[in-house]
Amino acid sequence: MAYKLLGTEVDDFNLNSLLDFVVKSVRTEERNIIISQNLHGIYTYHKKNSAELKSLYAIAKKRIDGMPIVWLGKALGYPLEKENRLTWVDLMDPLMKRVRDEGLKVYYLGADEASVSKGVHVLKEKFQGLQINYRNGFFDQKKDAAENKEVIAQINAYKPDLLIVGMGMPRQEHWIVDNKDSLNAYVIMTCGAAIEYVAGTVSTPPRWMGRTGLEWLYRLQENPNRFWFRYLIEPWYIFRLAADDLRKARARA
Repeated sequence: MAYKLLGTEVDDFNLNSLLDFVVKSVRTEERNIIISQNLHGIYTYHKKNSAELKSLYAIAKKRIDGMPIVWLGKALGYPLEKENRLTWVDLMDPLMKRVRDEGLKVYYLGADEASVSKGVHVLKEKFQGLQINYRNGFFDQKKDAAENKEVIAQINAYKPDLLIVGMGMPRQEHWIVDNKDSLNAYVIMTCGAAIEYVAGTVSTPPRWMGRTGLEWLYRLQENPNRFWFRYLIEPWYIFRLAADDLRKARARA
């Protein structure tokens, strides 16, 4: 079920319902896009004011990827729990096991060559029999570029059931919007730096920090140059949206 908050929506997937949704989409040949919904994504959605992002948000399912969204949802009276927050650190292994067991094919697009090749190797070793192919995310992304058309041809030749795109936000979202009608995968999911965690090229935050909403602090101290604006500036804009949501909720009560 989808719930409105922060000027957009989130879906109340938990781990089992998300895995079931992916498999059902493939079995019924229903095409679906699942994007990550966190505070940075919501900030980008509003501040970029991009017609492409808005068109994607209008059709995609939105997996909760941040405990603050769960907390705000609960404050608004929505039946969201910590189990509804699904990060790729916690999702990758169960998803790969499920698609392996179901005999589905996966294509991973994103990251640098060293990270994605090592990450895919780790997944193949861990989940024997997993059908997975990959390509790094560094290519000319323009829709009509020859290199982009070659990437799409490579993906379609593999005929994946699930396409995972990890090229960073909002680059991955724009790429999906531009190319979704040319891609043959039943399910497309955004994932940011997921394969880099698998490969170990980016260190994984302790899971207790994820469960308590402190994962951002770990990432900030690991890479302050990259994350200072995301975690120290962007939240102030989100707080304004949250205050508006709470005022509207009190007015309806």
